[in-house]
Amino acid sequence: MTSEALPGVSLTSAPRGSEAQPLRTDVAAFLGRLRRGPIGAPVRVESWNDVVGAFGPPPGTPGARDPQDGAFATPYALRGFFENGGRTAWVVRVSGPAGTARARWTVGPLGGFPATRYQVTATSPGTWANGGRVAIRYQASTVAGPPTVSVRVHVPGEPPEAFPGLPLPEAADRLTASRLVRLVPDGPPPPPGRPGPISVSWDLTLAGGTDSAPTRGAYEDAVAVQAELPEPALVALPDLGTDLAGGAHTDVVLALLRSIAPLHDRLAVLDVPPRLSSVDEVVDWVGTLAATGDGRLLGCTAVYHPALRTPAGSGLRTVPASGHVLGVIARLDGERGAHHTPANAVVLEAVDLAAAFPEPQQVRLFDAGVDLVRCTRGRGLTVWGGRTLSTDPRTRHIAHRRLVHLLVRAVRRVAGPLVFDVNSPELRLTLVRAVTSVLLSAFRTGALAGARPEQAFRVVCDDTNNPPEQDPGLLVCEIEVAPAVPMEFIRLRLVLGQDRGLEVIEA
Repeated sequence: MTSEALPGVSLTSAPRGSEAQPLRTDVAAFLGRLRRGPIGAPVRVESWNDVVGAFGPPPGTPGARDPQDGAFATPYALRGFFENGGRTAWVVRVSGPAGTARARWTVGPLGGFPATRYQVTATSPGTWANGGRVAIRYQASTVAGPPTVSVRVHVPGEPPEAFPGLPLPEAADRLTASRLVRLVPDGPPPPPGRPGPISVSWDLTLAGGTDSAPTRGAYEDAVAVQAELPEPALVALPDLGTDLAGGAHTDVVLALLRSIAPLHDRLAVLDVPPRLSSVDEVVDWVGTLAATGDGRLLGCTAVYHPALRTPAGSGLRTVPASGHVLGVIARLDGERGAHHTPANAVVLEAVDLAAAFPEPQQVRLFDAGVDLVRCTRGRGLTVWGGRTLSTDPRTRHIAHRRLVHLLVRAVRRVAGPLVFDVNSPELRLTLVRAVTSVLLSAFRTGALAGARPEQAFRVVCDDTNNPPEQDPGLLVCEIEVAPAVPMEFIRLRLVLGQDRGLEVIEA
């Protein structure tokens, strides 16, 4: 929703509808702390204004009440994403146990209301609504029409809202348009036919909202939510390093990687926890992740460091680099394609690095698998590095991983409708033609190597990988792809099973 505010009035309009597009590889998912908004439920946003509308202004906004003293970074990471060229993101607010601010409104025996008492509640849990004022004015029926009620809402740091002339039976439903409050009946209906005064006013104050830092379980729940979303191809957790430490932090990271690795269609961009101040600590932390020895997991994550200094109010704020880097990746995706390395590109909406490393320390970080953001003379801040944490040449390069993500999404789109078709030569031909069309498109954009298509890819779906004795409910299609540079083949194996749908396996 978009909103325009004047003193004493807020005009709100719903955005045009937009559907998820699973074939895109520039959509990001952000899991972290925000001022307000639903907890644990994904919200799709397409601009910074959408973020502010759904989750409130960022920390430091004059007059706003910020949970945990405004220590959360996700709003600034989202702003960096959109300022750097991102177009669409899914946001999951993560929080510990939280209470919702509310106030009791006693209407009394006024005729026309569905109930004699109501609870005026904030739209979402948190301390953000504490101290919010709700002014309600009842106006009896006149020659102009039946009785009405007008509602004005003012929460610190938020644009004021006004809802004039609401019909009494519809007041609760009409207030669902508010970003800030809801009206919940909390009492019996009034006695019929009892006359009331010409007008009555109530001034209510919201109170009782509480916040707490997210737990490991809250983050793991958010990780599970993002895994169910078909659209995101990039994932960031900007507040994770602040909220969790030690084994709890590592467990959440591994839970994230285990949730996205089987999907073969998204990349996690991690931030170095802010408590790690020295290069030795950073290298040890990366080593802890690498100690899993699972190239499949390490191949779907990248670490960018150091944090950035970004404008915030009248000063600067330190923000993890992941949101800005995802914006750069999304921008290059639109300009060049998913198969281009997200490196040597300028970072916007940031003015400095939170830490500067001399060259020997940069080399140590690079050798440990950390991708750097650097300050380059004459160019400003630039992304410097496009590698995952994997040491396996097949899964080391972000450009190759994102090419796989694009191909997997495209192949799912063309092969998914064929799952319940009868295993026959006609089905094999249909599948090969559909997959070949996807690969030809990638070849024409320069994503694949070779002067001719036959040098760039190969699709096999015949008796060699579908022998007569094989289960007739399964159909196997093998794909070999040569990415542009360096020349390392990528192998995908598609299995169509009538009892288990479409399965993509990276060989």
